Amino acid sequence: MDSSTKPLADRVALVTGGASGIGAAAARRLATDGAHVVIADLDGAGALTTAKEIAEAGGAAWGFECDQTKPDQVDALFDRLVEEHGRLDICVANAGWGRFGTFLEMPRRVWERTFEVNVTGTFAVCQEAARRMATAGNGGSIVVTSSSGAIEPVALFSAYCSAKAALNMMVKIMAYELGQYDIRANAVMPGVTETSMTNSLLDGDSRGYNEAESPLGRLGRPEDVADAIAYLASADSAYVNGAALLVDGGGSAYSPGWFGTDFRVRNSSGWTPRHQQFRFQDNGAR
Repeated sequence: MDSSTKPLADRVALVTGGASGIGAAAARRLATDGAHVVIADLDGAGALTTAKEIAEAGGAAWGFECDQTKPDQVDALFDRLVEEHGRLDICVANAGWGRFGTFLEMPRRVWERTFEVNVTGTFAVCQEAARRMATAGNGGSIVVTSSSGAIEPVALFSAYCSAKAALNMMVKIMAYELGQYDIRANAVMPGVTETSMTNSLLDGDSRGYNEAESPLGRLGRPEDVADAIAYLASADSAYVNGAALLVDGGGSAYSPGWFGTDFRVRNSSGWTPRHQQFRFQDNGAR
């Protein structure tokens, strides 16, 4: 396909959290569709690596280090993006942070860090993107990575699910307020997806359980979510605004949960809550 006929030809896209996982897959997909992609991540080296891989494959991408919880770094990122590329058409607010663990054991710092990154940081990125788009007057698309956990409870993930639910409402408010500037805002809600955040728990019984409970018989892949992001970023979704698109293989259709506690037998001899087999993983709430 000639580059000028690609669906996102000459569009400038920002992808946060693009060093790995869903963010990296989204950056690759947007670049394949013709966009010039700016990748921002707390892992600056990882962002540069993803950008290099895209460039070697014939795409256009640049990588930068950015901590979205630091206002000065967010401002500097957008200043440089507009200075070097002249415009911003697509913002994929994908960066996130989470820790698995029981509600009873969760340190307060983990709850606060989860909201600082997933809600406040994402708000900062989306607000600045919307301001730049509104000022330029060319419209745009903002896509937020939420989670199926925003609408269905996931045991051991209370802070993360709560934060993602907040993002879903923020997306609706953005859609309502920003439509007058021809800026659309939507969310994708991945289910259990093979990323660095989930792989540590997707082994043994847990992996088999999740695969068995998926109507499609497998776990999600980052590319599955990237395809949905590309759709919401493109003109194919020109009248889609304020939506939260599930990308979970149908798993949330009956809310099986992720760890399979059978509460029907909780009073039987020797019963241990499935959740207690997973101690809180506090690897540093930086």
